[in-house]
Amino acid sequence: MFGLVAMLSLCACKSYEGVYLPDCIAYEGDKIQFADGRYQWERFTDAIVIGDDGEPVDSFPGFPREGTYRVDGENVYMTADNATQIEHMYLHEINGRHYLLTEDQDYARHSGGELDKCLLVLQKED
Repeated sequence: MFGLVAMLSLCACKSYEGVYLPDCIAYEGDKIQFADGRYQWERFTDAIVIGDDGEPVDSFPGFPREGTYRVDGENVYMTADNATQIEHMYLHEINGRHYLLTEDQDYARHSGGELDKCLLVLQKED
């Protein structure tokens, strides 16, 4: 019953829209924003890799990505503007906060496994 209520609350008021960042101090990670049926997905790092030519190397080829998304229950399906399907993710409300989980994190949550310490969490608006 609780799962159904949480699922309905996620879908009813679009409370899942906004910016998701790691819920810890992260030197590398993802930033995903959902707004009005569109997403933007960036990856970040504080490391700079230098290639043999002395120039910085792109640490995350293919990023940033953007496109459309749709929510079906706790599932989030993202399709890039170039029409390639992106791995889908999962919305969960845990202790009153909205998290965006990968497939492995979602499996751990449902199987009673330990969750990562640095999940993507919806940022509070100022």
